[in-house]
Amino acid sequence: MNANQTKELVQQRYAAAALRVQSGSAGCCSATTEFPEADAITSNLYSEEESSAVPLAARLASLGCGNPTALAELKPGEVVLDLGSGGGIDVLLSSRRVGPTGKAYGLDMTDEMLALARENQAKAGATNVEFLKGDIEHIPLPDSSVDVIISNCVVNLSADKDQVLREAFRVLKPGGRWAISDIVVRGEMPEAIRANAELWSSCVSGALEENDYRAKLAAAGFAGIDLEPTRLYAADEIAPGAVDGLFASMFVRARKPSGVKVQVYDPAMCCSSGVCGPTVDPVLARFSADLDWLSMQGITVERYNLSQAPAAFVAAPAVQAALAADGTSCLPMILVDGEVRSQGKYPVRFTLAKWAGLSLPVPVELNVLAPKGCC
Repeated sequence: MNANQTKELVQQRYAAAALRVQSGSAGCCSATTEFPEADAITSNLYSEEESSAVPLAARLASLGCGNPTALAELKPGEVVLDLGSGGGIDVLLSSRRVGPTGKAYGLDMTDEMLALARENQAKAGATNVEFLKGDIEHIPLPDSSVDVIISNCVVNLSADKDQVLREAFRVLKPGGRWAISDIVVRGEMPEAIRANAELWSSCVSGALEENDYRAKLAAAGFAGIDLEPTRLYAADEIAPGAVDGLFASMFVRARKPSGVKVQVYDPAMCCSSGVCGPTVDPVLARFSADLDWLSMQGITVERYNLSQAPAAFVAAPAVQAALAADGTSCLPMILVDGEVRSQGKYPVRFTLAKWAGLSLPVPVELNVLAPKGCC
C-alpha cells in the first residue's frame, strides 16, 4: 500500500469504530475482536477513578494501548496536545490535570471521531478543550506552542513517522515533552505481518522496531529518549506468525532541548565520569546520575575530564583563568550557558535544576564537596 491508501484504510476503520460507539456498540484497535473489554491491546488501561471521570462514550471509543495521560506528569497551566485523539478520553483526562489555566488540544483526521469527541466534551463540561481536524503529519498549531504531546497507539498508524516526529518537534516549546504510548517491536517483525494491510490499521504492522524508534526521535532533534515497556503481548494476542514478547506497548519519552547548556570540567580521573574501579565515590555516582537526569529534561550536557580532554580546558577562557589563578583546586567547574556557576565542588540536583531553569522541591543539603577520587 502507498501512504494515501494506508491513510484511507485507517480513516475508514476508525470512522466505523466511532459510528459503532454512537450506535451503542464498541470499537477497538486490534484485529481480534470488536469489543475493547475483550481485547489484549486496549483493555484495562484506565483506573476506575479515571473511567468514572469521563463519559461512557469516551471510554467505549478508547482505542489505545496505554495511558499516556497518567504517565506524562502533566502540570497545571500546561498546554497539551493529543495526536489522534479519537473519542477524546485522553484529552478530557488531560484537561483535568492541566486545570482551568491550561489547555488540552485533540487532533484527529476523522470527522466521525471528532463529532463523537465534541459530544463527549459537552457531556463532560470541559471548557479548556479544543478538538482540531487535521493530520498528525501536519499539525495545525504554531511553532513552540505546546508543552506536552501525548498520543495513544496512533503514531504507529502513520506511513510517514519521520514527518510526524518533525512536526511534533516543531510545535513543542523548548524543553517540551514527548510522552506517548505506542506499540513497539522488540526485534525483527515477520514479513507476513509487515505486509498485512489489515494489521496496519490494527496498530500492529506499522509499529517501529525499538532501536529504529530511538534513531528517528534523535534524527528529529529530540533528547532524553527513553522507551519503557508497559505491557508485553503473547503471540496469540497479536496475529498468526507473531512471537511471544515481540510486540509491546511502550511509554515513549523524549524532550525538545531547552537551549540551556551545562558544561562540567572535571579534575583528572581515570574515566569520563569517575564512576569506575573497585570502589566508587558516592558523590561522583550521584552527580553522574544527576547529569543523566538533566539530559532527560532536555538540557544539553557536556562533560570534560582533564586527563582525557585537555583541549576542552584550553578552549574555555573562564576555565583557563581559574586554573591559572587557583590551579586544579578550582575543579570541578560547572558552567551554564558559558557562565561559571560553581568551582571546587559538585552541586546537588536541586542546584543544577535551578541553574537550568527547572523546578524541584528544596532538599536539606544543597552542595557537596569535591570527591576524593574514582579509583
